[in-house]
Amino acid sequence: MKIKNITGKIFSPRRSEIVSTQTDNFFRKLKPRPYVVDYIEGVYKNSVLPNVNQDTLTISVLTDTHAKAIASASYYGINGMRHIIEANQVATDVGLDLNVHLGDLMDGSDKPEISRGILKFAVENYQKSKPPFYIIEGNHDENDKYDEHRFFKTASFHRDDYDMLVAKYDFEQPEIFRLNQVSKVGWYDKGDVRIIFIDTSDIPYILSNGSKKYDFKKVRGVREQQLEDLTTILEQSVDKHVVVMGHANIISPSGRSALNFNGDLVQQLLVAFNNKASGQLKNELTGDFGVDIRYDFSSTGISKVTTYICGHMHYEKNYKVSEINHIILNCSALMGKKHGLTMDYNKKWDRRYNEISELAGYFINIDPKKLRLQIFGYGAATRYVSFEI
Repeated sequence: MKIKNITGKIFSPRRSEIVSTQTDNFFRKLKPRPYVVDYIEGVYKNSVLPNVNQDTLTISVLTDTHAKAIASASYYGINGMRHIIEANQVATDVGLDLNVHLGDLMDGSDKPEISRGILKFAVENYQKSKPPFYIIEGNHDENDKYDEHRFFKTASFHRDDYDMLVAKYDFEQPEIFRLNQVSKVGWYDKGDVRIIFIDTSDIPYILSNGSKKYDFKKVRGVREQQLEDLTTILEQSVDKHVVVMGHANIISPSGRSALNFNGDLVQQLLVAFNNKASGQLKNELTGDFGVDIRYDFSSTGISKVTTYICGHMHYEKNYKVSEINHIILNCSALMGKKHGLTMDYNKKWDRRYNEISELAGYFINIDPKKLRLQIFGYGAATRYVSFEI
Protein backbone atom coordinates (compact mmCIF):
# COMPACT_ATOMS: atom_id res chain seq x y z
CA MET A 1 0.00 0.00 0.00
CA LYS A 2 1.47 3.32 -1.08
CA ILE A 3 1.67 6.12 1.45
CA LYS A 4 1.99 9.66 0.14
CA ASN A 5 3.07 12.60 2.27
CA ILE A 6 0.60 15.42 1.73
CA THR A 7 3.12 18.22 2.17
CA GLY A 8 5.50 17.08 -0.55
CA LYS A 9 9.07 18.23 -0.13
CA ILE A 10 8.48 21.21 2.11
CA PHE A 11 10.11 19.99 5.29
CA SER A 12 12.98 22.40 5.94
CA PRO A 13 12.90 23.77 9.52
CA ARG A 14 13.48 27.21 8.01
CA ARG A 15 10.14 26.89 6.23
CA SER A 16 8.11 25.62 9.18
CA GLU A 17 5.39 28.24 8.76
CA ILE A 18 4.95 27.21 5.12
CA VAL A 19 4.65 23.55 6.12
CA SER A 20 2.11 24.39 8.83
CA THR A 21 0.04 26.50 6.45
CA GLN A 22 0.05 23.83 3.74
CA THR A 23 -0.98 21.18 6.26
CA ASP A 24 -3.77 23.40 7.54
CA ASN A 25 -4.97 24.16 4.02
CA PHE A 26 -5.02 20.46 3.18
CA PHE A 27 -7.17 19.53 6.15
CA ARG A 28 -9.55 22.37 5.38
CA LYS A 29 -10.33 20.66 2.09
CA LEU A 30 -11.61 17.60 3.93
CA LYS A 31 -15.39 17.43 4.03
CA PRO A 32 -17.71 15.00 5.83
CA ARG A 33 -18.44 12.00 3.66
CA PRO A 34 -22.24 11.93 3.18
CA TYR A 35 -22.51 8.14 3.52
CA VAL A 36 -20.60 8.21 6.83
CA VAL A 37 -22.69 11.06 8.24
CA ASP A 38 -25.89 9.29 7.15
CA TYR A 39 -24.71 6.05 8.77
CA ILE A 40 -23.81 7.65 12.12
CA GLU A 41 -27.01 9.71 12.18
CA GLY A 42 -28.92 6.51 11.43
CA VAL A 43 -27.34 4.85 14.47
CA TYR A 44 -28.36 7.81 16.60
CA LYS A 45 -31.94 8.05 15.30
CA ASN A 46 -32.66 4.31 15.24
CA SER A 47 -30.74 3.06 18.28
CA VAL A 48 -29.99 5.98 20.60
CA LEU A 49 -32.93 8.37 20.30
CA PRO A 50 -35.65 5.83 21.27
CA ASN A 51 -33.74 5.07 24.48
CA VAL A 52 -32.96 8.58 25.76
CA ASN A 53 -34.85 11.70 26.82
CA GLN A 54 -34.13 15.35 27.59
CA ASP A 55 -33.50 14.61 31.28
CA THR A 56 -30.53 12.39 30.41
CA LEU A 57 -27.02 13.29 29.25
CA THR A 58 -25.91 12.11 25.80
CA ILE A 59 -22.28 12.40 24.70
CA SER A 60 -20.44 11.78 21.43
CA VAL A 61 -17.12 10.07 22.18
CA LEU A 62 -14.07 9.42 20.02
CA THR A 63 -10.68 8.25 21.16
CA ASP A 64 -7.27 7.58 19.63
CA THR A 65 -7.86 9.14 16.23
CA HIS A 66 -4.05 9.27 15.71
CA ALA A 67 -4.33 11.81 12.90
CA LYS A 68 -1.28 12.04 10.62
CA ALA A 69 -0.40 14.14 7.61
CA ILE A 70 -0.33 11.19 5.23
CA ALA A 71 -2.89 9.52 3.00
CA SER A 72 -3.00 5.88 4.10
CA ALA A 73 -5.58 3.26 3.21
CA SER A 74 -4.34 0.70 5.74
CA TYR A 75 -3.36 2.48 8.95
CA TYR A 76 -3.09 5.87 10.66
CA GLY A 77 -3.38 8.93 8.45
CA ILE A 78 -5.85 11.62 7.50
CA ASN A 79 -8.64 9.11 8.21
CA GLY A 80 -8.38 10.08 11.89
CA MET A 81 -9.17 13.69 11.05
CA ARG A 82 -12.05 12.61 8.84
CA HIS A 83 -13.57 10.76 11.80
CA ILE A 84 -13.41 13.93 13.90
CA ILE A 85 -15.04 16.02 11.18
CA GLU A 86 -17.81 13.49 10.61
CA ALA A 87 -18.57 12.82 14.28
CA ASN A 88 -18.73 16.57 14.97
CA GLN A 89 -21.09 17.09 12.03
CA VAL A 90 -23.45 14.50 13.49
CA ALA A 91 -23.18 16.00 16.99
CA THR A 92 -24.32 19.30 15.53
CA ASP A 93 -27.09 17.79 13.39
CA VAL A 94 -28.76 15.74 16.13
CA GLY A 95 -28.18 18.14 19.05
CA LEU A 96 -26.07 16.21 21.54
CA ASP A 97 -25.17 17.57 24.98
CA LEU A 98 -21.39 17.15 24.82
CA ASN A 99 -18.51 16.17 22.52
CA VAL A 100 -15.58 14.31 24.11
CA HIS A 101 -12.26 13.17 22.67
CA LEU A 102 -10.43 10.81 25.04
CA GLY A 103 -6.95 11.63 23.75
CA ASP A 104 -4.31 10.71 21.18
CA LEU A 105 -5.95 13.14 18.85
CA MET A 106 -2.82 12.89 16.70
CA ASP A 107 -0.14 10.25 16.28
CA GLY A 108 2.66 12.62 17.26
CA SER A 109 5.07 11.27 14.64
CA ASP A 110 5.01 14.20 12.22
CA LYS A 111 7.37 17.16 12.24
CA PRO A 112 6.40 19.59 15.02
CA GLU A 113 5.04 22.29 12.72
CA ILE A 114 2.76 19.71 11.08
CA SER A 115 1.63 18.27 14.42
CA ARG A 116 0.80 21.74 15.70
CA GLY A 117 -1.26 22.28 12.55
CA ILE A 118 -3.15 19.03 13.17
CA LEU A 119 -4.00 20.03 16.74
CA LYS A 120 -5.04 23.52 15.67
CA PHE A 121 -7.33 22.30 12.91
CA ALA A 122 -8.94 19.63 15.11
CA VAL A 123 -9.73 22.14 17.87
CA GLU A 124 -11.22 24.56 15.32
CA ASN A 125 -13.47 21.76 14.07
CA TYR A 126 -14.68 21.05 17.60
CA GLN A 127 -15.32 24.76 18.07
CA LYS A 128 -17.49 24.84 14.95
CA SER A 129 -19.66 22.00 16.24
CA LYS A 130 -22.62 23.18 18.35
CA PRO A 131 -22.21 21.11 21.54
CA PRO A 132 -19.56 22.06 24.10
CA PHE A 133 -16.48 19.84 23.89
CA TYR A 134 -13.67 18.48 25.99
CA ILE A 135 -10.45 17.11 24.50
CA ILE A 136 -8.35 15.06 26.92
CA GLU A 137 -4.59 14.88 26.46
CA GLY A 138 -3.27 11.51 25.29
CA ASN A 139 0.25 10.14 25.54
CA HIS A 140 0.86 10.84 21.82
CA ASP A 141 -0.24 14.46 21.93
CA GLU A 142 3.13 15.95 22.98
CA ASN A 143 4.80 14.74 19.73
CA ASP A 144 7.26 12.44 21.52
CA LYS A 145 6.87 9.73 18.90
CA TYR A 146 8.60 12.06 16.44
CA ASP A 147 11.32 12.72 19.02
CA GLU A 148 11.90 8.98 19.46
CA HIS A 149 12.48 8.52 15.74
CA ARG A 150 15.21 11.15 15.51
CA PHE A 151 18.87 10.19 15.71
CA PHE A 152 19.57 13.19 17.94
CA LYS A 153 16.71 13.38 20.40
CA THR A 154 15.45 16.85 21.28
CA ALA A 155 12.08 18.14 22.45
CA SER A 156 10.10 19.03 19.32
CA PHE A 157 7.22 20.51 21.35
CA HIS A 158 7.73 23.39 23.75
CA ARG A 159 6.45 23.24 27.31
CA ASP A 160 3.17 25.04 26.60
CA ASP A 161 2.44 23.95 23.02
CA TYR A 162 -0.34 21.50 23.83
CA ASP A 163 -1.90 23.76 26.46
CA MET A 164 -1.96 26.74 24.12
CA LEU A 165 -3.24 24.76 21.13
CA VAL A 166 -5.80 22.55 22.88
CA ALA A 167 -6.33 22.73 26.65
CA LYS A 168 -6.96 26.47 26.86
CA TYR A 169 -9.88 26.09 24.44
CA ASP A 170 -11.46 23.38 26.58
CA PHE A 171 -11.71 25.86 29.42
CA GLU A 172 -12.72 28.94 27.44
CA GLN A 173 -16.21 27.42 27.18
CA PRO A 174 -18.70 28.48 29.86
CA GLU A 175 -20.03 24.92 30.17
CA ILE A 176 -16.61 23.52 31.17
CA PHE A 177 -15.31 24.20 34.68
CA ARG A 178 -12.01 23.95 36.55
CA LEU A 179 -10.83 25.14 39.94
CA ASN A 180 -8.18 27.58 38.73
CA GLN A 181 -6.23 28.68 35.66
CA VAL A 182 -3.62 25.92 35.90
CA SER A 183 -5.72 22.94 36.98
CA LYS A 184 -5.58 19.87 34.75
CA VAL A 185 -8.94 18.58 36.03
CA GLY A 186 -12.13 19.73 34.34
CA TRP A 187 -15.80 18.95 34.79
CA TYR A 188 -19.19 19.32 33.11
CA ASP A 189 -22.62 19.19 34.76
CA LYS A 190 -26.08 18.45 33.52
CA GLY A 191 -28.67 18.12 36.24
CA ASP A 192 -27.60 15.45 38.71
CA VAL A 193 -24.87 14.09 36.41
CA ARG A 194 -21.26 15.28 36.68
CA ILE A 195 -18.53 14.28 34.21
CA ILE A 196 -14.98 14.78 35.53
CA PHE A 197 -12.02 14.77 33.14
CA ILE A 198 -8.52 13.82 34.35
CA ASP A 199 -5.14 13.89 32.62
CA THR A 200 -3.31 10.56 32.69
CA SER A 201 -0.38 12.17 30.86
CA ASP A 202 0.32 14.53 33.75
CA ILE A 203 4.09 14.31 33.29
CA PRO A 204 6.51 17.14 34.20
CA TYR A 205 8.23 18.83 31.27
CA ILE A 206 11.87 18.68 32.35
CA LEU A 207 14.75 19.06 29.90
CA SER A 208 18.27 17.70 30.21
CA ASN A 209 20.67 18.68 27.42
CA GLY A 210 17.71 19.43 25.18
CA SER A 211 15.97 16.07 25.74
CA LYS A 212 12.99 15.40 27.97
CA LYS A 213 13.56 13.64 31.27
CA TYR A 214 10.31 11.75 30.69
CA ASP A 215 9.03 10.39 27.36
CA PHE A 216 5.37 11.44 27.35
CA LYS A 217 4.45 8.61 24.99
CA LYS A 218 5.89 5.91 27.23
CA VAL A 219 5.22 7.36 30.69
CA ARG A 220 1.72 7.88 32.07
CA GLY A 221 0.91 9.25 35.48
CA VAL A 222 -1.03 11.61 37.72
CA ARG A 223 0.73 14.05 40.03
CA GLU A 224 -0.12 15.38 43.47
CA GLN A 225 -1.61 18.69 42.35
CA GLN A 226 -4.07 16.96 40.06
CA LEU A 227 -5.06 14.56 42.85
CA GLU A 228 -5.57 17.54 45.16
CA ASP A 229 -7.81 19.21 42.58
CA LEU A 230 -9.74 16.00 41.99
CA THR A 231 -10.22 15.70 45.77
CA THR A 232 -11.59 19.24 46.02
CA ILE A 233 -14.01 18.70 43.12
CA LEU A 234 -15.24 15.44 44.63
CA GLU A 235 -15.67 17.06 48.04
CA GLN A 236 -17.90 19.62 46.32
CA SER A 237 -19.88 16.98 44.41
CA VAL A 238 -23.05 16.70 46.47
CA ASP A 239 -25.84 14.35 45.37
CA LYS A 240 -24.24 13.75 41.97
CA HIS A 241 -23.95 10.74 39.69
CA VAL A 242 -20.26 11.03 38.80
CA VAL A 243 -18.51 9.54 35.76
CA VAL A 244 -14.76 10.06 35.35
CA MET A 245 -13.04 10.10 31.96
CA GLY A 246 -9.35 9.96 31.06
CA HIS A 247 -7.11 8.79 28.27
CA ALA A 248 -5.44 5.70 29.75
CA ASN A 249 -6.81 3.01 32.04
CA ILE A 250 -5.84 3.74 35.65
CA ILE A 251 -5.93 0.20 37.04
CA SER A 252 -5.94 -3.38 35.78
CA PRO A 253 -8.73 -5.89 36.46
CA SER A 254 -6.65 -7.18 39.38
CA GLY A 255 -6.57 -3.71 40.91
CA ARG A 256 -2.92 -2.93 40.16
CA SER A 257 -1.94 0.47 38.81
CA ALA A 258 -2.09 0.58 35.02
CA LEU A 259 -0.24 3.91 34.97
CA ASN A 260 3.47 4.26 35.58
CA PHE A 261 2.65 6.53 38.49
CA ASN A 262 -0.34 6.75 40.83
CA GLY A 263 -3.14 5.11 38.88
CA ASP A 264 -3.90 3.10 41.99
CA LEU A 265 -4.15 6.32 44.03
CA VAL A 266 -6.83 7.66 41.68
CA GLN A 267 -8.80 4.46 42.22
CA GLN A 268 -8.29 4.66 46.00
CA LEU A 269 -9.61 8.23 45.99
CA LEU A 270 -12.72 7.27 44.01
CA VAL A 271 -13.42 4.35 46.36
CA ALA A 272 -12.97 6.61 49.40
CA PHE A 273 -15.45 9.05 47.85
CA ASN A 274 -18.00 6.27 47.41
CA ASN A 275 -17.48 5.19 51.02
CA LYS A 276 -17.95 8.77 52.35
CA ALA A 277 -14.57 8.35 54.03
CA SER A 278 -12.05 10.80 55.46
CA GLY A 279 -8.36 10.13 55.51
CA GLN A 280 -4.97 10.46 53.86
CA LEU A 281 -3.81 9.54 50.37
CA LYS A 282 -0.09 8.85 50.30
CA ASN A 283 2.55 6.90 48.42
CA GLU A 284 6.17 6.06 49.16
CA LEU A 285 7.58 8.20 46.35
CA THR A 286 9.37 11.52 46.59
CA GLY A 287 10.05 14.14 43.94
CA ASP A 288 7.98 14.43 40.77
CA PHE A 289 5.32 11.86 41.66
CA GLY A 290 5.22 11.91 45.45
CA VAL A 291 1.73 12.25 46.96
CA ASP A 292 0.58 13.15 50.47
CA ILE A 293 -2.89 14.73 50.68
CA ARG A 294 -5.94 14.69 52.96
CA TYR A 295 -9.56 14.15 51.96
CA ASP A 296 -12.99 14.35 53.58
CA PHE A 297 -15.97 12.98 51.66
CA SER A 298 -18.35 12.81 54.62
CA SER A 299 -20.63 15.59 53.30
CA THR A 300 -21.25 14.52 49.71
CA GLY A 301 -24.79 13.19 50.18
CA ILE A 302 -25.74 10.32 47.88
CA SER A 303 -22.99 11.07 45.37
CA LYS A 304 -21.15 8.14 43.86
CA VAL A 305 -18.50 7.52 41.20
CA THR A 306 -19.82 4.58 39.22
CA THR A 307 -17.69 4.55 36.10
CA TYR A 308 -14.27 5.36 34.67
CA ILE A 309 -14.13 5.55 30.85
CA CYS A 310 -10.95 5.66 28.76
CA GLY A 311 -9.29 4.69 25.48
CA HIS A 312 -5.56 4.13 24.89
CA MET A 313 -5.54 0.33 24.63
CA HIS A 314 -6.98 0.08 21.08
CA TYR A 315 -9.53 -2.52 22.02
CA GLU A 316 -12.75 -2.79 24.00
CA LYS A 317 -12.94 -4.16 27.50
CA ASN A 318 -14.85 -3.59 30.72
CA TYR A 319 -14.32 -4.83 34.27
CA LYS A 320 -15.41 -3.87 37.76
CA VAL A 321 -13.01 -3.13 40.63
CA SER A 322 -14.38 -2.16 44.06
CA GLU A 323 -17.83 -1.57 42.53
CA ILE A 324 -16.50 0.91 39.94
CA ASN A 325 -16.97 0.07 36.26
CA HIS A 326 -13.82 0.50 34.17
CA ILE A 327 -14.66 0.79 30.47
CA ILE A 328 -12.09 0.84 27.65
CA LEU A 329 -13.25 2.05 24.21
CA ASN A 330 -11.77 1.12 20.83
CA CYS A 331 -9.59 3.45 18.78
CA SER A 332 -11.21 5.53 16.07
CA ALA A 333 -8.07 5.43 13.90
CA LEU A 334 -8.01 2.90 11.09
CA MET A 335 -6.10 -0.29 11.96
CA GLY A 336 -6.10 -2.48 8.86
CA LYS A 337 -6.14 -6.24 9.28
CA LYS A 338 -2.83 -6.80 7.47
CA HIS A 339 -0.88 -4.03 9.19
CA GLY A 340 1.81 -5.40 11.50
CA LEU A 341 0.99 -3.09 14.42
CA THR A 342 -2.75 -3.71 14.36
CA MET A 343 -4.19 -5.14 17.58
CA ASP A 344 -5.93 -8.53 17.38
CA TYR A 345 -9.22 -6.93 18.43
CA ASN A 346 -9.19 -4.71 15.35
CA LYS A 347 -7.98 -7.49 13.06
CA LYS A 348 -11.19 -9.33 13.92
CA TRP A 349 -13.17 -6.33 12.69
CA ASP A 350 -11.24 -6.47 9.38
CA ARG A 351 -11.27 -2.68 9.23
CA ARG A 352 -11.09 -1.23 5.72
CA TYR A 353 -10.66 2.23 4.28
CA ASN A 354 -13.82 3.87 2.93
CA GLU A 355 -15.99 1.24 4.57
CA ILE A 356 -17.96 1.62 7.80
CA SER A 357 -15.37 -0.48 9.64
CA GLU A 358 -12.80 2.25 8.95
CA LEU A 359 -14.15 4.32 11.84
CA ALA A 360 -15.12 3.58 15.43
CA GLY A 361 -17.08 5.84 17.75
CA TYR A 362 -19.67 5.94 20.50
CA PHE A 363 -22.73 7.63 21.89
CA ILE A 364 -22.84 7.43 25.69
CA ASN A 365 -26.07 8.16 27.56
CA ILE A 366 -26.32 8.59 31.31
CA ASP A 367 -29.79 8.36 32.86
CA PRO A 368 -29.83 9.42 36.55
CA LYS A 369 -33.44 8.36 37.08
CA LYS A 370 -33.08 4.85 35.69
CA LEU A 371 -29.55 4.60 37.16
CA ARG A 372 -28.25 3.41 33.82
CA LEU A 373 -25.29 4.19 31.56
CA GLN A 374 -25.74 3.07 27.96
CA ILE A 375 -23.04 2.85 25.29
CA PHE A 376 -24.05 2.72 21.61
CA GLY A 377 -21.14 1.92 19.30
CA TYR A 378 -20.78 2.37 15.56
CA GLY A 379 -18.22 1.22 13.02
CA ALA A 380 -15.66 -1.10 14.63
CA ALA A 381 -17.37 -0.96 18.02
CA THR A 382 -19.81 -3.03 20.06
CA ARG A 383 -23.32 -1.95 19.13
CA TYR A 384 -24.81 -1.79 22.64
CA VAL A 385 -23.90 -2.37 26.26
CA SER A 386 -25.40 -0.95 29.45
CA PHE A 387 -24.23 -0.60 33.06
CA GLU A 388 -25.94 0.16 36.35
CA ILE A 389 -24.86 3.40 37.96
